[in-house]
Amino acid sequence: MKRSKKTLWIALLLLLAGVTAWVISGLERERQTSYDVLLDDELQEVLTGMAEDGDWGYDEGGAFFIEYRLQRDRVRAQEMEMLEDIINNPNASAAAKEEAENMLIELVKLMEQELLIENMIKAQGYEDAIFFYRNRIATVMVKKQELSEREFVQITETVAGVAGVDKEEIQVISRY
Repeated sequence: MKRSKKTLWIALLLLLAGVTAWVISGLERERQTSYDVLLDDELQEVLTGMAEDGDWGYDEGGAFFIEYRLQRDRVRAQEMEMLEDIINNPNASAAAKEEAENMLIELVKLMEQELLIENMIKAQGYEDAIFFYRNRIATVMVKKQELSEREFVQITETVAGVAGVDKEEIQVISRY
Protein backbone atom coordinates (compact mmCIF):
# COMPACT_ATOMS: atom_id res chain seq x y z
CA MET A 1 0.00 0.00 0.00
CA LYS A 2 2.84 2.40 0.89
CA ARG A 3 4.58 1.68 -2.38
CA SER A 4 1.40 2.34 -4.34
CA LYS A 5 0.88 5.75 -2.63
CA LYS A 6 4.50 6.66 -3.29
CA THR A 7 4.15 5.68 -6.94
CA LEU A 8 0.91 7.66 -7.22
CA TRP A 9 2.59 10.78 -5.74
CA ILE A 10 5.54 10.45 -8.10
CA ALA A 11 3.17 10.05 -11.05
CA LEU A 12 1.19 13.13 -9.97
CA LEU A 13 4.38 15.18 -9.55
CA LEU A 14 5.61 14.13 -13.00
CA LEU A 15 2.22 14.96 -14.49
CA LEU A 16 2.24 18.35 -12.75
CA ALA A 17 5.79 19.03 -13.99
CA GLY A 18 4.78 18.07 -17.53
CA VAL A 19 1.71 20.31 -17.51
CA THR A 20 3.76 23.20 -16.09
CA ALA A 21 6.41 22.79 -18.80
CA TRP A 22 3.72 22.62 -21.49
CA VAL A 23 2.03 25.81 -20.20
CA ILE A 24 5.34 27.67 -19.93
CA SER A 25 6.39 26.66 -23.46
CA GLY A 26 3.00 27.81 -24.77
CA LEU A 27 3.37 31.16 -23.04
CA GLU A 28 6.91 31.53 -24.39
CA ARG A 29 5.71 30.81 -27.95
CA GLU A 30 2.87 33.29 -27.51
CA ARG A 31 5.25 35.95 -26.18
CA GLN A 32 7.67 35.38 -29.05
CA THR A 33 4.97 35.65 -31.70
CA SER A 34 3.27 38.71 -30.20
CA TYR A 35 6.00 41.06 -31.46
CA ASP A 36 5.54 42.71 -34.82
CA VAL A 37 9.01 44.06 -35.49
CA LEU A 38 10.20 45.72 -38.65
CA LEU A 39 13.96 45.26 -38.60
CA ASP A 40 16.31 48.09 -39.54
CA ASP A 41 17.37 46.39 -42.77
CA GLU A 42 13.74 45.83 -43.76
CA LEU A 43 12.94 49.46 -43.00
CA GLN A 44 16.00 50.55 -44.97
CA GLU A 45 14.86 48.38 -47.91
CA VAL A 46 11.37 49.90 -47.83
CA LEU A 47 12.71 53.44 -47.65
CA THR A 48 15.24 52.87 -50.42
CA GLY A 49 12.52 51.42 -52.66
CA MET A 50 10.24 54.33 -51.89
CA ALA A 51 13.02 56.80 -52.68
CA GLU A 52 13.71 55.13 -56.03
CA ASP A 53 10.01 55.06 -56.92
CA GLY A 54 9.40 58.57 -55.67
CA ASP A 55 6.29 57.25 -53.92
CA TRP A 56 6.46 58.01 -50.20
CA GLY A 57 2.77 57.52 -49.58
CA TYR A 58 2.54 60.58 -47.35
CA ASP A 59 1.02 63.94 -47.91
CA GLU A 60 3.01 67.07 -48.40
CA GLY A 61 3.97 69.18 -45.44
CA GLY A 62 6.32 66.88 -43.61
CA ALA A 63 4.04 64.06 -42.50
CA PHE A 64 6.62 61.60 -43.80
CA PHE A 65 9.23 62.87 -41.38
CA ILE A 66 6.84 62.60 -38.45
CA GLU A 67 5.59 59.13 -39.46
CA TYR A 68 9.10 57.83 -40.01
CA ARG A 69 10.25 58.99 -36.57
CA LEU A 70 7.19 57.46 -34.92
CA GLN A 71 7.77 54.14 -36.65
CA ARG A 72 11.48 54.22 -35.85
CA ASP A 73 10.68 54.93 -32.19
CA ARG A 74 8.21 52.02 -32.07
CA VAL A 75 10.71 49.63 -33.61
CA ARG A 76 13.48 50.80 -31.29
CA ALA A 77 11.24 50.43 -28.24
CA GLN A 78 10.43 46.86 -29.27
CA GLU A 79 14.09 46.08 -29.91
CA MET A 80 15.10 47.52 -26.55
CA GLU A 81 12.33 45.64 -24.76
CA MET A 82 13.40 42.34 -26.31
CA LEU A 83 17.04 42.94 -25.38
CA GLU A 84 16.09 43.90 -21.84
CA ASP A 85 13.98 40.72 -21.61
CA ILE A 86 17.06 38.68 -22.47
CA ILE A 87 19.23 40.60 -20.02
CA ASN A 88 16.70 40.16 -17.20
CA ASN A 89 15.88 36.52 -18.00
CA PRO A 90 17.33 34.31 -15.27
CA ASN A 91 17.36 31.34 -17.69
CA ALA A 92 19.46 33.14 -20.31
CA SER A 93 23.11 32.19 -20.53
CA ALA A 94 25.83 34.64 -19.54
CA ALA A 95 26.94 34.84 -23.18
CA ALA A 96 23.42 35.66 -24.37
CA LYS A 97 23.08 38.35 -21.70
CA GLU A 98 26.44 39.86 -22.63
CA GLU A 99 25.54 39.89 -26.33
CA ALA A 100 22.17 41.51 -25.54
CA GLU A 101 23.92 44.14 -23.42
CA ASN A 102 26.36 44.90 -26.25
CA MET A 103 23.52 45.12 -28.76
CA LEU A 104 21.64 47.47 -26.43
CA ILE A 105 24.71 49.70 -26.08
CA GLU A 106 25.15 49.81 -29.88
CA LEU A 107 21.47 50.64 -30.32
CA VAL A 108 21.73 53.54 -27.87
CA LYS A 109 24.87 54.81 -29.65
CA LEU A 110 23.03 54.67 -32.99
CA MET A 111 20.09 56.56 -31.52
CA GLU A 112 22.43 59.27 -30.20
CA GLN A 113 24.17 59.46 -33.57
CA GLU A 114 20.83 59.81 -35.42
CA LEU A 115 19.71 62.57 -33.08
CA LEU A 116 23.01 64.42 -33.34
CA ILE A 117 23.15 64.28 -37.15
CA GLU A 118 19.49 65.22 -37.62
CA ASN A 119 19.84 68.19 -35.28
CA MET A 120 23.12 69.32 -36.86
CA ILE A 121 21.46 69.32 -40.29
CA LYS A 122 18.47 71.24 -38.94
CA ALA A 123 20.90 73.72 -37.35
CA GLN A 124 22.29 74.36 -40.84
CA GLY A 125 18.90 75.83 -41.76
CA TYR A 126 16.97 72.84 -43.09
CA GLU A 127 13.41 72.45 -41.88
CA ASP A 128 13.77 68.74 -41.10
CA ALA A 129 16.07 65.79 -41.67
CA ILE A 130 16.11 62.05 -41.10
CA PHE A 131 19.23 59.94 -40.81
CA PHE A 132 19.37 56.17 -41.12
CA TYR A 133 22.40 53.94 -41.22
CA ARG A 134 22.77 50.32 -42.31
CA ASN A 135 25.69 48.21 -43.55
CA ARG A 136 28.09 51.18 -43.60
CA ILE A 137 25.73 53.16 -45.86
CA ALA A 138 24.39 56.40 -44.42
CA THR A 139 21.25 57.93 -45.86
CA VAL A 140 19.98 61.40 -45.07
CA MET A 141 16.64 62.74 -46.16
CA VAL A 142 16.33 66.50 -45.99
CA LYS A 143 13.10 68.43 -46.13
CA LYS A 144 13.81 70.70 -49.07
CA GLN A 145 12.54 70.92 -52.64
CA GLU A 146 15.98 70.67 -54.25
CA LEU A 147 19.55 70.66 -53.02
CA SER A 148 22.36 72.60 -54.60
CA GLU A 149 25.76 70.97 -54.99
CA ARG A 150 27.10 73.09 -52.15
CA GLU A 151 24.26 71.97 -49.85
CA PHE A 152 24.82 68.35 -50.82
CA VAL A 153 28.52 68.62 -49.98
CA GLN A 154 27.79 70.40 -46.71
CA ILE A 155 25.37 67.66 -45.59
CA THR A 156 27.73 64.92 -46.73
CA GLU A 157 30.63 66.44 -44.78
CA THR A 158 28.49 66.78 -41.66
CA VAL A 159 27.35 63.16 -41.81
CA ALA A 160 30.83 61.85 -42.63
CA GLY A 161 32.32 63.70 -39.67
CA VAL A 162 29.78 62.46 -37.14
CA ALA A 163 29.08 58.96 -38.47
CA GLY A 164 32.67 58.21 -39.43
CA VAL A 165 31.82 56.92 -42.91
CA ASP A 166 33.36 57.81 -46.25
CA LYS A 167 31.61 60.55 -48.18
CA GLU A 168 31.07 58.09 -51.03
CA GLU A 169 28.98 55.93 -48.67
CA ILE A 170 26.47 58.72 -47.97
CA GLN A 171 23.20 59.14 -49.83
CA VAL A 172 21.38 62.47 -49.61
CA ILE A 173 17.74 62.69 -50.65
CA SER A 174 15.69 65.86 -50.85
CA ARG A 175 12.00 65.54 -50.08
CA TYR A 176 9.45 68.25 -49.55
